[in-house]
Amino acid sequence: MTSATHALKRSAKENVYKKGFWQRQKEGFQKNKGILWFIIPAAAFTIVFSYIPMFGVTFAFKDTLFDKAMRSNANILGALAYSNWTLDTFGSIFNDTFFVALSNSLIINLIKLFLVFPLSIILAIQLSEIKSQKLAKLILIILCIPNFLSWTVVIKVWTNFFDPEIGMLGRWLSGLTNGEHITYYEASFKPLFIFYAAWKGAGWGSILYYAAITGIDKSYYESATLDGANKFQKALYLTIPSIGGTIALMLVLNISGFTGVGLEQVKLMLDTGNASAYYQTQWTLDLYIWELSIGQGAGVSYVQAAAVGVFNGFVSLFLMLLGNAITTKTLHRGLW
Repeated sequence: MTSATHALKRSAKENVYKKGFWQRQKEGFQKNKGILWFIIPAAAFTIVFSYIPMFGVTFAFKDTLFDKAMRSNANILGALAYSNWTLDTFGSIFNDTFFVALSNSLIINLIKLFLVFPLSIILAIQLSEIKSQKLAKLILIILCIPNFLSWTVVIKVWTNFFDPEIGMLGRWLSGLTNGEHITYYEASFKPLFIFYAAWKGAGWGSILYYAAITGIDKSYYESATLDGANKFQKALYLTIPSIGGTIALMLVLNISGFTGVGLEQVKLMLDTGNASAYYQTQWTLDLYIWELSIGQGAGVSYVQAAAVGVFNGFVSLFLMLLGNAITTKTLHRGLW
């Protein structure tokens, strides 16, 4: 009976593959057309906001004539047609400002990886230890509220909080900073940047881990309790390995975005207060691309901005592949 069933299944598969490709697609569409209508809005959104903007990648392979044409409000297609194709732009982007922006991006993301990334996991583990699920969910909702605030609100709130005249913490720190604003100092930029990112995103990042933890079979914890394991041992040897797949996924995604830190936060922090003295020393790649493409002055270069963006994309792809290989090798989990 079993062999006959396998023979029928094998015959059915052979009959399917004997059909043409387009015929199989047509039959699949007719079979799943009710579900496919839900995909159309997502597909349209992806095409408009992800694939069509990739046309701008071609700017990176044009010469300075394209910049001149764009500054004179020329037609983009016309500027592309009359300018020359070249790879020289990629050699010109590696200047001092670029390396400052790259180093700042890497330093900030390394600190976030070692401090902010584990914070979300720790919060999720702590929430899972609360016996009342209603209380745990209430705390989780409170922790997620900052994520729904814009960076404009977050930066303004904390800037006022650190203000030596109206801020509670600012008054306490005024003696150490001679009455000046703490965010005016170059040395405080990166610590404050990490702190703001953790305050805003740690609670939201813990949702995925908390959901994964709630899916663990409770009998495992009961067995660990009978074996004499304490809460720390349960978290270390039971909880973390059980959510290893989720941790690996989020780790790869974090590593792949190592060259980007978020334009809004950087721009708003540097535009707040008297930061002009060290404005360029705190540039990141996101801000560098923004200044090259949208900024004002003679330094604006559309081809260089596109070249930095292409470089950023290739580095992100390499880091994603590298991170996936590392997590697959060590944690036996990955994106694929």
